[in-house]
Amino acid sequence: MSKETPAHHLPVAHPPKRLWQKISSIIAKGSFGLAAIGVVVTLVYGGDVEADIKAAMGATTFFCVAVGVVCQAMGGTSIPNLKPAPKDLDDSK
Repeated sequence: MSKETPAHHLPVAHPPKRLWQKISSIIAKGSFGLAAIGVVVTLVYGGDVEADIKAAMGATTFFCVAVGVVCQAMGGTSIPNLKPAPKDLDDSK
């Protein structure tokens, strides 16, 4: 039996997170927090309001969860540097 570490157990070097990925992660956490507040407000005041207002509160909560999922996916993805390398200006031609 080989003593080498299998390829699927080797550490992967991920590039550092960019500024917008960090901002996206912060927005995701805030959005999940707002969704939790929306669930609590809907549960507390759900019986006292009309159906259309209850539907609007549920839609707002769903929107916050959806934004949180998308922003968390963008913030947690390993994105390579897609900026093209600068061309060398060679004046010797």
